[in-house]
Amino acid sequence: MKIERRRELKGRVSALHDALDEILQSDRSDVPVCAPNCPKAGPACSRLCADIPRMLSSDPVNHPLEGRIAPLVYELKRLEAFSPCWSCEGHNGHDGTLWKKPRVWFYCDSVVQLRVLAAATKELHLAKKLSVPWRVTLTFSDDKNADTTFSLEPVLELDCPSLFTLQNDIDVIAESLRDNVFLEVHKLIRSANNGD
Repeated sequence: MKIERRRELKGRVSALHDALDEILQSDRSDVPVCAPNCPKAGPACSRLCADIPRMLSSDPVNHPLEGRIAPLVYELKRLEAFSPCWSCEGHNGHDGTLWKKPRVWFYCDSVVQLRVLAAATKELHLAKKLSVPWRVTLTFSDDKNADTTFSLEPVLELDCPSLFTLQNDIDVIAESLRDNVFLEVHKLIRSANNGD
């Protein structure tokens, strides 16, 4: 079977551009990534700030973000199209093997924005910068939350890398996420404009 493209409808193309532009506009935003009341909000704000685990948490006293995943949560939130809502830096079990994989759950309103995020992390793996592929997947939050959540997480096979290695992947993704997402946005914009 040949896969036919859908007819180009003006509204759909416009919605695509709006969704991609939302990501590009995040660079021009003057809204602090963490919170308006963050003492370090402003030009010095970065994923390496020690206040991020508290400032990005909805319950900073009882449930601050775990330190190893906090930079990736920050970078996702920085893009504004993604709203992180839960995260885990990964944990080993009592036997020293991986028990919980690292991941960030988030909300997102646009499928094309999810596509861009998935492509950006795929490119890192293809460039051999990640130990395993990472994916964007639909996930389940809880029965009392009707909103859809997604997860950015590693794809683990039988030969699972160590937690240390997966946490190094977190650092690599966080460091290059913004630039890689922007590259993917520009690719899609060119493709949409050229009708490719």
